[in-house]
Amino acid sequence: MAKAGTSAPRQAQGLGQNLVLRQLGVMVGIAVSVALGVAVVLWSQTPSYSLLYGSLGQKEAVEVVAALEQAGIPFKVEESNGAVLVASGKLHEARMQLAAQGLPRGDSLGFELLQQESSFGTSRALEAARFHRALEGELARTVGHLANVESARVHVATPKQSVFVRKRNPPSASVVVKLFSGRNLDKGQVAAIVHLVASSVPNLDPDRVTVVDHRGNLLSGQMDTREMMLTATQFEYTKNLEEHYRARIEEILTPILGIDSVRAQVTA
Repeated sequence: MAKAGTSAPRQAQGLGQNLVLRQLGVMVGIAVSVALGVAVVLWSQTPSYSLLYGSLGQKEAVEVVAALEQAGIPFKVEESNGAVLVASGKLHEARMQLAAQGLPRGDSLGFELLQQESSFGTSRALEAARFHRALEGELARTVGHLANVESARVHVATPKQSVFVRKRNPPSASVVVKLFSGRNLDKGQVAAIVHLVASSVPNLDPDRVTVVDHRGNLLSGQMDTREMMLTATQFEYTKNLEEHYRARIEEILTPILGIDSVRAQVTA
């Protein structure tokens, strides 16, 4: 009888412990479910980001970030590579806002893109795209170093050719130049830009190169491209001819009148 009396409390104690463990298990399960639910809600409310620019110079990156902050567009910068990302729904707006301010200003990557390591098995199409981008960057750099030009961007369109189509679509190019305040490009400079781009792209006719300034003025359409080049050549020839005759006149008259008594000017 004593054994039966002592076993009953033990059984009751065991049942109580099991009940407590079950309650703890239920509470832990509820806590985990709530935590997961909160995490899912927070994750769903966090905006996804898309790449805006993958590689910018330090100065340009600061300008781009400042412009995004001013426009109130959510963004973040990857610390590992300096890439600028914006909220996916704001990608188009961000590009338009930056373009309106002339950003990026043209610190383009050129042929150093080709020196970047490629992963094994990189497709020919990807390599061609990389070369295409590098060529645009190099042309933009060259144009950006011309007098009166602050920065430039070059876009080259090379239609994909097919062996099944007899008539091939020719390539085209557009150049956007940002000029220094109060500066302009003369016809000879525009012709030089057209010739530079056309001679750098295979099968690109100069007539299919468009030059526009940052104010939206069409520069290359003021006259036919070949006419522009001819005008620039004629101007250079006239200038050289005037200089030749001026020097010749001074050379003849200086021994007679004295070195300080002769000043010639020729207009052809």
